[in-house]
Amino acid sequence: MNLADTPTREVTAVTFPSNAPRLSKRDFVSLASDLVPPLDFGCFLLAGFIGTLLYALFVPHEPLDSAVAISRGNAALIGAVLAPFVLYDRNFAAAVGRRNAAPLVGQFVLRFALIAAIAIAIGEASQVFDNLPASWVTLWLSASLVLTALVRVVVATNVRVLLRKGAFTESVAIVGAGPVADRLNRHLRDTKADRIELLGIFGDLPEGATDSSAWPVGSIDELVEVSKRRGIDWILVALPAVDAARLDAIVQRLEVLSIPIALCPPNVGLRVPRDMVDYTGSGMPVMLLADRPIKRWNAVLKSAEDALLSWILVLLLLPLLGLIALAIKLDSPGPVIFKQRRHAFNNSEFDIYKFRTMRFSDEISGDRLQQTARFDRRVTNVGRFLRTTSLDELPQLFNVLKGEMSLVGPRPHAVNMRTEDRLGSEITATYAHRHRVKPGMTGWSQVNGARGSTSTTAQLRRRVALDLMYIDNWTLWLDLKILALTCREVLRRTNAY
Repeated sequence: MNLADTPTREVTAVTFPSNAPRLSKRDFVSLASDLVPPLDFGCFLLAGFIGTLLYALFVPHEPLDSAVAISRGNAALIGAVLAPFVLYDRNFAAAVGRRNAAPLVGQFVLRFALIAAIAIAIGEASQVFDNLPASWVTLWLSASLVLTALVRVVVATNVRVLLRKGAFTESVAIVGAGPVADRLNRHLRDTKADRIELLGIFGDLPEGATDSSAWPVGSIDELVEVSKRRGIDWILVALPAVDAARLDAIVQRLEVLSIPIALCPPNVGLRVPRDMVDYTGSGMPVMLLADRPIKRWNAVLKSAEDALLSWILVLLLLPLLGLIALAIKLDSPGPVIFKQRRHAFNNSEFDIYKFRTMRFSDEISGDRLQQTARFDRRVTNVGRFLRTTSLDELPQLFNVLKGEMSLVGPRPHAVNMRTEDRLGSEITATYAHRHRVKPGMTGWSQVNGARGSTSTTAQLRRRVALDLMYIDNWTLWLDLKILALTCREVLRRTNAY
């Protein structure tokens, strides 16, 4: 059964309050788990120093020569290098948040014992432990055990305090119909009301379908609109039966959002990769169907990259920006900056900044979406130089500083832009998937020959394919590579007019 063919019933439009963007509980616990390994590294080094102090108290007359000091430092370093890998548990904070920390204690003890055995074996094989008394090794390992355990207690305590205060309450939307959606609705509302903000049930429901009147019901299109105004942490799909066609149709419509989409029980018979099983704030296991493309520490790295590099570039380029503004004012009347509505993250819109390169008239107000052509008569003399050198794009650094854009990402297209008199979404079904990340000043498409206007449907499809390739394979090094290749493309002036 195709979702598009499902009869729908009219529902009253629902108004949801907007909320400020926040770090979701799910992302927070992941980041909390990732903070533990570097702390473990420091704990083993610090334990070596503490072991030396304690050993000096118990054996005050034994001299500490350079050979012994180096051996102790090397031994501590062996343990410090092993600890982040052997002790790491990516689900540590999540398990603590679900109040299921008891099994973690046994796992931690076993992993620590494994580190001790490996460190001693390496030390004996490399003769590092030859100059070390057994009592010092015992003190060092004991101090390491205490310190790494304290780290976990502190992290667990802070996670629980923040969860108890509701700082990371998850916002959940249910997509589906019938008894399954109703049961899920009641489960989330009754069992974990303090940790779940339930937006309601959404979907194109058949005639006569029942729903809980206590919760608003809207269409999938309404859910997409709601996501533009407020943060949503989870979209849970609840279907009465496994229907591959309907499920694919739902995911296709919702995958444009940078929001985790999960299939919840009782549809546990579907085969999904093991690493796609996750947990909601209620502790209920779900099967992920789609996830944020850039998340956890990757999202932190990308934000830091944008903030640091854009500030540096703005400060370095301020004199050039001033000269360009003066040249534009002297060349033709009109404003220096041109603003146009563009597609943005999560299918929202924003005003992109560019240096004005065309004669100021109603034709460039942004309402008439005519793509620039080669030898376009609307382009001014200064504008032609700015466009061929891409200097007209520099004001977008301020879009990056405002958080509307990234330095690297899919280039934002004008709202309602048409290619061969068709919208992008009419040409390729995955067009809106480009909006799952922030748009960029440059991107993988631009350094792979897909720079400039998209005058044919083939050009648009290729650009979308390259953009999605970038989203699915993002790394910090890929961003830096694209920035370096962009300099080459600008010098070549490929497809720039």
